[in-house]
Amino acid sequence: MNNPDLATNAAHERKLRDGAILLPVFGAFLLVSPLITVFSGITTVFGLPLIFVYVFGVWLGLVLIARAMARRLDKG
Repeated sequence: MNNPDLATNAAHERKLRDGAILLPVFGAFLLVSPLITVFSGITTVFGLPLIFVYVFGVWLGLVLIARAMARRLDKG
């Protein structure tokens, strides 16, 4: 007999693993040259160039997302 909870958990874990595989691809897309040049103007945020804020913001976001995904996968 199939336990729907086991099937649901397996599907959820598979989706998380797929997301973990695609996360570096998504990060690379956010940091490619054509997209990053949008933020290379003279605008500043708290005295920092916008491009620095963008690059480190993307980096921090990717780290936090990866950490959350790793914790969820570790629980499973």
